[in-house]
Amino acid sequence: MRKSTILLGTYLFCLLCTVEANTQNKGSAFDNKNIDSQWVKSLYRRGSPTTYYKSKNELQYIGMPIGGIMAGGVYLGGDGRLWLWDIFNENQAGIEPKMIPWGTIEENDVYIRSIDGACYVEPARNICPLQQGFILKLEYNGIIIYKTLEEKDWDEIAFEATYPIGTIHYIDKSLPVEFILQAYSPFIPLDEDNSALPATIMSFTLTNKGNTDVKASLLGYLENKTGIRSADHASCLRLNRMVESNGMVSVVESLDVLKKGNNVQNVQILNVNDSVFRTKPDFGTMCISALNASSMAYCDIEPDNPAGVFRTFQQARKLKPIQEPLIGAVQTDLNVAPDETATADFVISWYFPNLTLFPEKIKDSGRYYQNKFSSALEVAQYIQNNFDYLSSTSELWMQTWQESTLPHWFLERTLLTVNTLATTNCHRFSSGRFWAWEGVGACAGTCTHVWQYAQAVGRLFPALERDCRERTDLHIAMQEDGGIIFRAELENRPAIDGQAGTVLRCYREHQMSANDEFLKRNWSQIKKAIRFIIKQDKNGDGMEDTPMENTLDAIWDGEIAWIVGLCISAVRAGQAMAEEVGDMDFAAICSDYVQKGSKNMDRYLFDGEYYVHRPDKDKGRTKLGSYNTCHIDQVLGQAWAHQLGLGYIQNKQNVLSVLQSLWKYNYMPDVGPYIESHRGGRPYALSGDGGLIMNTNPRNEIKPYGEDAGWQLGYFHECMTGFEYQVAAHMIAEGMTAEGLVLIRSIHDRYHAAKRNPFNEIECSDHYARAMASYGAFITACGYEYHG
Repeated sequence: MRKSTILLGTYLFCLLCTVEANTQNKGSAFDNKNIDSQWVKSLYRRGSPTTYYKSKNELQYIGMPIGGIMAGGVYLGGDGRLWLWDIFNENQAGIEPKMIPWGTIEENDVYIRSIDGACYVEPARNICPLQQGFILKLEYNGIIIYKTLEEKDWDEIAFEATYPIGTIHYIDKSLPVEFILQAYSPFIPLDEDNSALPATIMSFTLTNKGNTDVKASLLGYLENKTGIRSADHASCLRLNRMVESNGMVSVVESLDVLKKGNNVQNVQILNVNDSVFRTKPDFGTMCISALNASSMAYCDIEPDNPAGVFRTFQQARKLKPIQEPLIGAVQTDLNVAPDETATADFVISWYFPNLTLFPEKIKDSGRYYQNKFSSALEVAQYIQNNFDYLSSTSELWMQTWQESTLPHWFLERTLLTVNTLATTNCHRFSSGRFWAWEGVGACAGTCTHVWQYAQAVGRLFPALERDCRERTDLHIAMQEDGGIIFRAELENRPAIDGQAGTVLRCYREHQMSANDEFLKRNWSQIKKAIRFIIKQDKNGDGMEDTPMENTLDAIWDGEIAWIVGLCISAVRAGQAMAEEVGDMDFAAICSDYVQKGSKNMDRYLFDGEYYVHRPDKDKGRTKLGSYNTCHIDQVLGQAWAHQLGLGYIQNKQNVLSVLQSLWKYNYMPDVGPYIESHRGGRPYALSGDGGLIMNTNPRNEIKPYGEDAGWQLGYFHECMTGFEYQVAAHMIAEGMTAEGLVLIRSIHDRYHAAKRNPFNEIECSDHYARAMASYGAFITACGYEYHG
């Protein structure tokens, strides 16, 4: 280990207190924003985990992803029910494909699609293609009470937003018990395999607060929806069967097919494994299991009759036509004496291995979990056999995270974006290859110019990022000249910002390795990628000036500060890697580029207040660009350098001036007036929301974005959280801690559960990858640098 610094505990607490005190000296920087100084001070207080309440109408939009990473998408609702159920390999655009009206422009109605932010304006809620839930039966003092785990059955429900484990308190003052649910899928950083199980654990604790024994029965149920889209009504049956193994009781749910000429009455069936349905995306199995020894199973229940459910007849198996609901259930009985606590653990698992994406171009297919399991039952059995490790290690991670001295709201917001991995944004093919969209079902190919912002995965599950660099970026996507195609098989050209970001990530992946094998094995390809960047500087002044694609979906001409700086930072990382492998000639080439570029960027692109986009000397401002506007990413390269411990690549005072300008011109406590007068952007922040605008026009130029600004101009007037997080992290790194916290808190407040789903940060579709830049703010607040 070369360097590892973690500022935690009492020191960090004292540091935050000092910064809080200094906030009072900010003067007009905050006064001009009409931000309450007491509110700013409150951002530093540790507080407690954010808790949302039924009584405040804060549960309806909550959807915490709690399936395994890269294993599908299942949400934990505010009252404990599971919803969404995006596990059937549909890969639709957005969690809820829809189009909703959103105002008018020039008397024409405007509609917002799912990939444009429909779920920001009109949040998704309670998407339930199947019946699932829990019923609690209590017996005490001759009284029998039934409670469904639904909002309507409780005086109060409190949802603690403690990702990755959701904690829900069910409160009824008339009952002599305290009842709590902890729901999660195993989440163990550095252990990507055990964090990727296609399952959800529902762990209930019941404490007897009364003075007499309580007999409790907890029943969980799950509808069989195998073949949810492809099953044929005329020939398909659904089958539930009971399985007992090693003290665990399960109902396994599958699909079967009638033999030709037979019917459901004589149940002569052809196993689905021998049919055409085996190849369908929704072919597979589902399973609900009770891990407690004192449990039983039912193959078919009617959950609308709670009292009758507990008198259901037990059967070994049940077949039904797919038109009829077939709902399996497992039940655990508990006897709880006064002042004692009992626990009931359940597992809901699934197995749908037929993942295929763009088969005409992408050779990889299937799901990684099929290498270890052949059914949902095997997933549940694995969890049962390893329950102590999986549950205790997940709990240890959450406890360690929550015990940090950083403010709880900050901890929540900077970690929870990693839930993107547990949605259908992200997949891992059976080959082991990591692959992702930009947002759920939108913009394919693990896009380099988007994913370069996402700091979380490289720190929490670094093996996934190493795989993506090595298998995809440096091989599948790499051209002969060193250019990296920004969507791998699905494109044919590099994006310059994605190219630079990929080199920077190669250095991060090396730093997050236990040895130098990754770097040595891939150095020749990384070196080619760096040479490609250097070649894009046509006049040799260290400032990239070749028109190429960038993350704002346009090709800009000229010398663009944020791209110039990003390339300098990438070549600086290249210098560090070259020095480590002993390639001193190439290290000298990199050093020369960095020195020239840094000097010239400060000399020619800094206008005294912030960095600008210098137009091409021949083409001028004919095309879209940021030009003299204040652009959100103008010191992105320096932000990256801080993430990697590379020091300054630009003048420190200039960098600080830029961040102060972004605060002055781009941050707005209420973006409403701005977006009302600057139309065309997508609704990622609305009237009443605070946010950092992508581009502003401090010079009040008439055509600030060029003579022929295209449709991409709409991006300039939006608030996108991934960009905001990288600026916030950079502000914290430069000592502008108060401003950085305000930026992040503004996002946190935009996604309060009273307004929308706190766990779904939206850009181009749901659970957008760029939002995982939030983790960079966390490691910056910790003063963390690491080289393994």
